[in-house]
Amino acid sequence: MAQAPIAVELDEHLKEIVQALHRAVKYAMPRVKEPEVADKAVRDCKEILDVVMEGQVSEWLK
Repeated sequence: MAQAPIAVELDEHLKEIVQALHRAVKYAMPRVKEPEVADKAVRDCKEILDVVMEGQVSEWLK
C-alpha cells in the first residue's frame, strides 16, 4: 500500500510535536518544586496537545 503524499510531512511534524512535549517535561522535572516552572510546562503541553486534538492537519503543514 502506498503512503499518502502528505504522510512523510505529517510524520515529521508529529515527531517535532513529540520532541517539543519531551523538552517541556524534561525542563520542568528538575524544577518540580518551582510551581511557576511546572505550571508553565503543563500549560505548554496542554496547548500543544489541544492543537493536535483539533486535528487541523492542513494548518500544521503550511
